[in-house]
Amino acid sequence: MKTLYIVGYWVPFPSSEYGGVQVVVADSDAECERILVETGGVDEFNRTQYPNYRERIANEIKEAKRFSVYDDGTPHGVVYEFTT
Repeated sequence: MKTLYIVGYWVPFPSSEYGGVQVVVADSDAECERILVETGGVDEFNRTQYPNYRERIANEIKEAKRFSVYDDGTPHGVVYEFTT
């Protein structure tokens, strides 16, 4: 079942001054994590600065608000984000 996740931005202060949220459509926590690792701001800088980025992302997913969504053909992935 498709789920809409509202995930807190995983990059800590001061790199992310005010944090933010990433809204992801995925079928599971594992898929949500994969999407955020591939497209959610994990660049070379963040990989170097935060070698535990996968753990940080997984922890944010555990705390995420979740909503079941009707499968209207919306592709899986990040559908909205606000990050600083």
